[in-house]
Amino acid sequence: MTAVVSERGPRTTTSLVALYRVLLRTQITVARLLSIAALGVLSVLLGAISRADDEPTQAAADVVAAYGLGVLVPLATLSLGTSVIGDLVEDRVLVYLWLKPVARWQLPAAAVLATFSVVAPLTALPLAASAVVAGAGDVALAAFAAATLAALAYTGLFVAAGLWFRRAVWWGLAFVLLWENVVAYSAEGAARFTVSAWARAILETAPEVDVPLGQRSAAAAFVVLPAVAVAGWLLATMRYRRADID
Repeated sequence: MTAVVSERGPRTTTSLVALYRVLLRTQITVARLLSIAALGVLSVLLGAISRADDEPTQAAADVVAAYGLGVLVPLATLSLGTSVIGDLVEDRVLVYLWLKPVARWQLPAAAVLATFSVVAPLTALPLAASAVVAGAGDVALAAFAAATLAALAYTGLFVAAGLWFRRAVWWGLAFVLLWENVVAYSAEGAARFTVSAWARAILETAPEVDVPLGQRSAAAAFVVLPAVAVAGWLLATMRYRRADID
């Protein structure tokens, strides 16, 4: 029994890493990376403009909240998360991975890891840099943490969406624009069910900043956002196990 368990662990790790590499190589394209990088550069430019504000610290936090957490992170994650498995479904090549003798949870897990490992640095680092160039170094760490955990949560959601919905990118875009950026502000209590609001709670841990929708427990946010990612992975795994692959 011990020998069987010890062999299964390395095999699981090897197959998970192999799937991760396959998804990175086939789905993470140069065009997508450049588009995300361009959005990241824009955040740094906005940070430079914030330096001229009378309150550069608050202005830098506003850039991170409104542009970074409201636009950059969700759209970057949407473009990769929905496509990393969704494109395989649309192109009808998922069957080749389906036939491999690996546990069904591994492909969704590899998709989450692949998407997150690309999106997190391409969004969190530019947002932290935007705070630094604005002269608000105290905001940089909070911005990095907020963006990283927001990217993790969105990754789980959008990888699941790529398996559950056809044309998932359009459903995801409607979710980001309408729910995360309109309903969250206009409907009382809706913000607690948005990724952006929980990420802003982490951003508000920076001294002397106050951002809209950020008035909730930062400690809870460090639990809620990873939990959303895990829930998304579980939903993706459920769908993958039941899917008809052709």
